[in-house]
Amino acid sequence: MTFTSKSIKLPSRSLPPLCLSLLLSFLAACSSDGAPETTPSNSAISPWQSLSAEEIATAAQALIDREGDGIVINRMSLKEPNKQTAKAWTSDSPAERGADLFYRSGKASFRASFDFGTQTLSASKQLVSGQSMLVGEELFGAVETVSALPEVVEVVSQRGVDPDYALCLPRTVGRFYADIADPLNDRLARFDCFNIRGQSGLGILPTTSAYARPIEGLSVLFDVEENRLIEITDTFTGSDAPPADFEVLELGEDALDTRTPLRPITIAQSEGRNFSVSGSKIDWQGWQFHLRFDPRQGTVLNNIGYMRDDAFRPIAYEIAMSEMFVPYQDPDTHWFYRAYFDMGEYGFGNMATELKGNDCPANAVYQDVVLHTGAGEPVVAPNRICIFEFDPGYPSWRHNESLLEDLPGLTTHNARRATNLVVRMVAVIGNYDYFQDYVFQQDGRLRIRLISTGIDATKGVFAASLADDGALDETAYGTLVAPHRLGVNHDHFFSYRVDMDVDGTDNNFLRQKLVTEAQPEAAPRQGIWRVETETVSTEQAAQTVMRVEKPALLTFASANATNQMGYSTGYQLIFPNIRPLVTPEDPIYQRAGFLKNNLWVTRYQPDEIFSAGIAVNQSAEGRGLPRYAADDESIENADIVAWPTIGFHHVPMAEDWPVMPAKVDEIVLKPRNFFDRNPALDVPN
Repeated sequence: MTFTSKSIKLPSRSLPPLCLSLLLSFLAACSSDGAPETTPSNSAISPWQSLSAEEIATAAQALIDREGDGIVINRMSLKEPNKQTAKAWTSDSPAERGADLFYRSGKASFRASFDFGTQTLSASKQLVSGQSMLVGEELFGAVETVSALPEVVEVVSQRGVDPDYALCLPRTVGRFYADIADPLNDRLARFDCFNIRGQSGLGILPTTSAYARPIEGLSVLFDVEENRLIEITDTFTGSDAPPADFEVLELGEDALDTRTPLRPITIAQSEGRNFSVSGSKIDWQGWQFHLRFDPRQGTVLNNIGYMRDDAFRPIAYEIAMSEMFVPYQDPDTHWFYRAYFDMGEYGFGNMATELKGNDCPANAVYQDVVLHTGAGEPVVAPNRICIFEFDPGYPSWRHNESLLEDLPGLTTHNARRATNLVVRMVAVIGNYDYFQDYVFQQDGRLRIRLISTGIDATKGVFAASLADDGALDETAYGTLVAPHRLGVNHDHFFSYRVDMDVDGTDNNFLRQKLVTEAQPEAAPRQGIWRVETETVSTEQAAQTVMRVEKPALLTFASANATNQMGYSTGYQLIFPNIRPLVTPEDPIYQRAGFLKNNLWVTRYQPDEIFSAGIAVNQSAEGRGLPRYAADDESIENADIVAWPTIGFHHVPMAEDWPVMPAKVDEIVLKPRNFFDRNPALDVPN
C-alpha cells in the first residue's frame, strides 16, 4: 500500500516526554549549563585552533545580516588556512583565520567564507553537485510530525503497537526517488519506525536501543525542509506482518545476572600527566601537534611532527577522517536505499557525544568543543574529547642476552615499559557508536584507530529461528541475531586524508615492491625476495589496489632529507585491505568513487579535503577523488596527500546482539629511516 504526496500541518499529538528526551540525545549540539566560553582574542590563537563561540557568532551574524534569518546554517568550520602561511606562523604574531560556511536558502545549498581579519563575507556560491549536510534541527524536527501522521498511526495500530510508543527516525536517501522528488533541491529523508515501549508497558525502553523492535515494512519519504509528505509505503496488510511487540534484552546491569566483579585495576598518575596543552598545541614525548574539532570531520590533527635536539621535524600537515560510507546489502523496498555517507550527510563531529563512565580511563583529561545550531548560535558541547596516557601491556622494546647471562658484572636483560598517548572522541550515528582514536607511541609510530560498537541495524522478519518455515528465504541477506530480528549484511568504509609533510613539503611516494628473484639453477636457493623501489610519478599511477600476492611497502619519503645512512627519511603507511564486493555500476558506489582504490595519492590542493566531494548529501556520481585525480598531476618532489581507506564487511552474528563487541580498524604511520636509531632507546627504565 502506498500513500502519495501532500503537504501537512503539524499534528496535535505529542510524543511522550521521555521519547523527546531520547531524540535530544541524538543532537550533539545540545546546550550545556552556563554561557559558552569564548577563546580570548589574542595573538596566541593558532591558525589551526577550532572556531571559538565568539567567532561562530560573528560569522553567523554577518551571513544572516546579508541573507536573512530564514537560512539554515548546516556547517560552520575553520576555513582551511593558507598552508605555507600557517606553517610559518609563530605564537608572537596573529594568525590568519576564517570561517567556512555552508547554508540552505530557498531550497538550495550555498557556500561562503568569512575573514575574521578583515571582517568581510565572501560572495556565496551555489552547490550544484549535491547538498550541504543535514543538521539536527532538520532531521529531528520532523520526527514528531512523521510519527503522528494519521496513515502512520493507522498502520502502527494494525501491527499491535501503541502509537504513543511508535518512533519514526530519519535516514538519508542519496539520489534515489528522482521520479517523485527533486534530488538536488528537495531536502529528503526516509523515516522508518520502531516500537520503543518498555517491558510490560512501563514507559519507553530505559536501557536498550530504540532500534531493537522495528515496525517492518513501513517507511515514509518526507521533505524535512518543506514539512511535506511525499510517500508512505506499507508492504504488509494489517497485522499480517513481522511482529513488532515482544520482549527485548536490555543492557543495564539491573537487567542481567552479571558475573563476579573483577578486583579493581586502578589507573593513577599521582605525579601528574606527562603531556602539555597550550591552546590547540599538544606536546608529549617528542611529539608535537595541534588539535581541533570540526562539525563534519570530528577531531583533526594539524602540523604533526617530532622534536629532536630542539628542532621540529614535520611528519604530516593534517590528518582527519575524510568520509565514512556504510551501504546495506538488501534489495528490499525499505532497505535498498540505505547507503549512508555518515560524515558528509550527518556530520561526524555533530554526532559526537559526551564522554563519561567507561568511555575513557580515570586519568583522562577532557575538553569541551563549540558547535552551533542551524541558526548559527554557538553551543558548548561538554567533554567531547578526552586525552590520556596508557600502558599498552607490552614493552616498547626488549632483549635478553641469554648466552651471556651467567657472566658476572653484565646486564643481560634490557626492556623499556611502553606508554602511549591517546586523543579520543566518540560519535553516535544512529545505531552505531564510533570511537575515533589517535594513538601516539614513543617509538615514533602514530596509529589512526577507528573502533566500531553499538547496535546492529535489524530488519523485522517472521522467523524466530532457522527452524521456522521460510527462514532461509528471510535470511538471504543477513543473520538472525534474535527472534524476529535480522542483522542485515553491510559494509563499513572509513576514508582518511593524510597530508604528508615528511621533513618538509617536497615528498615522494615510494611503492617498495617485495619481488621474488630467480636464482641460478645450481644455487642452493631457488627463490629469494628483494625490495624493488618505484618512485611513482603521477596521480593516476599512484592509484593502488592492494593484493596479498603482490606485497609492497607504501612509503612517503622526503625529496631532500636523508638519515645518517643516506636513506631518504620517510614514513610508511600500513593498513589492511578492504574492497567493495558489488559491481562498479551500482549507483551508490558510483557516488563513493574513492572505493575504486585502497589508496590514492594526489598533489596538495587546498579545497580537496573530502574523498566523496564537498557536498555529499543527495550528491551526483563521480565526485571527490576521481575528479581530484582526473588531471593526473605530477607527484614527484611535490606536496602530496595520501588517501587510505580501511573498514570491514559486516556479516552479523548472534554475538553482535544486543550490542556489538568493539571492532578495531587502524592505519599505522611507521617511521622508515626517519630516525637514525630506535627513537625509544632513550626511554628511562
